[in-house]
Amino acid sequence: MWYNNYMKVVFLDIDGVANSEESLRHGYGGQIGIDPYMAFLIGKIQLATNCEFVLSSSWRHCEHNITEVNKKIAKIYDITPYNVKYTDEETVCEARGIHIHRGREIKAWLDLHPEVTKYAILDDDSDMLPEQLPNFFKTSWKMGLTEEIQKQVIAHLL
Repeated sequence: MWYNNYMKVVFLDIDGVANSEESLRHGYGGQIGIDPYMAFLIGKIQLATNCEFVLSSSWRHCEHNITEVNKKIAKIYDITPYNVKYTDEETVCEARGIHIHRGREIKAWLDLHPEVTKYAILDDDSDMLPEQLPNFFKTSWKMGLTEEIQKQVIAHLL
């Protein structure tokens, strides 16, 4: 953990990022688990950029899952909050069928951490706020994190 009034963060989803449909076939640990290759790619992001990871995945709801991420991927700096209240603009988006649940949680976390100067979001869902889209790197459940997306995240954070 380091500050210098400057911090890079990756908001990390797990299902569809650190595992995929293919991982499910392999059944790491008898369940979907964490794909070792995708964990390696995530670790390379941290090595190249000196970023911190904030778990935005539903995995953050279970202490055992957080322990697995800490052990198999990287140490988690923090988790995003739950049950974030809507702003008026977000209520309009939801009413129009534009789901921004994860984006609201990420915004709430960022609002509490002004030391963050750069961030990236790794997720296979698209429920982000419009202002977050330049920082959003979409993976897919079919493939999970790829080397191409990993390189884009590194370039974005450097």
